[in-house]
Amino acid sequence: MFTSTTPSYRRSIKKFFATIAFFAPILVALPSYAEKPEHVKQLTETNRCSKCDLSYTNFSRKNLVRADLYDANLTSADLSGTDLSGADLRYTELKSTQLSRANLSRTDLSGANLSNADLSGANLSGADLRNADLSNTNLSNADLRGVNLSGVTLTNADLRGVRLDNVNLNGVSFDGVNLSGVDLRNVNLIGVSLNGVNLNRANLESVNLRGVQLKNANLTYANFRRADLSNANLQGSNLQYANLDNSDLSGAQLAGVNFRGATLLDADFRGANLDSAQLPSDGFIAEAPDYTRWGDNRYKKSDYKNAIAYYNRAIEVNPKFAEAYTSRGLAKSRLADNEGAIADYNKAIEVDPKYARAYNSRGLTRLDQKDYPAALADFNKAIALNPKYAEAYSGRATIYRIQKDYAAVIADASEAIRLNPKLSEAYNNRGVAQYALKNYTAAIKDFDKAIDNSNNWAWAYFNRGLSRQALEDYKDATKDFDRAIELDSDYTEAYYQRSVARFARKKYDDAIKDCDRAIERNPKYAEAYENKGNSLLALKKASEAKEAFQQAAKIYNQRNDASGIERVQQLIAGL
Repeated sequence: MFTSTTPSYRRSIKKFFATIAFFAPILVALPSYAEKPEHVKQLTETNRCSKCDLSYTNFSRKNLVRADLYDANLTSADLSGTDLSGADLRYTELKSTQLSRANLSRTDLSGANLSNADLSGANLSGADLRNADLSNTNLSNADLRGVNLSGVTLTNADLRGVRLDNVNLNGVSFDGVNLSGVDLRNVNLIGVSLNGVNLNRANLESVNLRGVQLKNANLTYANFRRADLSNANLQGSNLQYANLDNSDLSGAQLAGVNFRGATLLDADFRGANLDSAQLPSDGFIAEAPDYTRWGDNRYKKSDYKNAIAYYNRAIEVNPKFAEAYTSRGLAKSRLADNEGAIADYNKAIEVDPKYARAYNSRGLTRLDQKDYPAALADFNKAIALNPKYAEAYSGRATIYRIQKDYAAVIADASEAIRLNPKLSEAYNNRGVAQYALKNYTAAIKDFDKAIDNSNNWAWAYFNRGLSRQALEDYKDATKDFDRAIELDSDYTEAYYQRSVARFARKKYDDAIKDCDRAIERNPKYAEAYENKGNSLLALKKASEAKEAFQQAAKIYNQRNDASGIERVQQLIAGL
């Protein structure tokens, strides 16, 4: 018997601890998820192992028919080719599990976590997938016939070539899912969200897609022949080379859709909202109001040439459609073709003598032509035909503003605002009249409204700046002139008025720079030379100031502006 002090005993102890030290790193490195042999044995012998830890196990190609794996952990397990038909996999953890070509027919997978799992080619026919997580899951070429997908999560799942026959998809979101090459015939997609989905080359022939969400989807080469897409939202989707022959797109949202190369023979586009720079190919069904509405979409984007192309088509379809002539006239006027515009308005009035919009539009073009009596007559006629035509009152107020009949401006602009509280032109007209009557605070309120109800209107900011300047609020006036210049870098008058505001704030160097900017854009701007001279004089640069005043006097003289000549001559004399 050895004692603790025996040499041979001490050698044995050292050898034991050396062995432990050698294997210690290996023991530490063993994964915490290592399979539990007793669980593997239990499943193998009994086909039951609910709540077991079977993560990372290999059951590839095993027979686990009707196995009870309720709430088990099978994370990253290999179950490829395994027969799990009829198994209970409720709430089972199957994240990143290999289930390719597995037989999961009639399997209960409700509540299971299948995220990032590989189910490619798996048979899931008749399976219960309610509330299962299939995000980032590979389901390519899987058989999902008759599957219950209620409440399922499919974010970024790959469903290429999957079979979905007789599947109830009501309420299911396929947003961002890859469904390329899928045959969706005999599938009910009503109420299904397919935003951002990839349906490249998918077969959707005769499928009912009424009201479906398909925004920003990849639908290239897809077959939609005879499909019902009425009232569907396809905004921003790519339909290049898709087959849409005989499809129903009535009432659909088609803004930003790419139809290049798509076939549209007898497709119904009536009532659809189309916003495309180029007309889709011929052959589809649409009416004059449709083409006019689509042209209006381009007009709102200042794409007047393509707007005219749509209006032309509307007139081809219905030569008696007054609205198309009027809209085309407005687009032509924007392209400075005022004669062509007037001709279109005249045609619209010939077609419908009681069409108030044609008279109002003709009045606006005649305003541009400075034919004020004719413009006033048109606005009067528009109001006579439609006493609630806000734009016509605003147009007439513009005539009165030019004629400096400010009381009439305020009356008509106020009526226009009463009829349309968002009509920015009416607020601007009334603001100009209030400014002219020195009601500067009221003018500022109107210009505030003009700015609020317009899209970055430089003139409204400029007018508010003038009103603030009149109240000696030079700092805020400068901000308004800044904004006007930001919106229109060639706004000569805004540079000049900002120089006036800067002079008042004793920012003479900045005022000189603005005068130079105004003069650069208009070398005959006498007032800019005069204010430049005032600014130079304030900086005690008398000789340079005299040169500026002399240039101003020369231009005033050419303009026969007696008060301007007198004013700068007095300044020169005082130097």
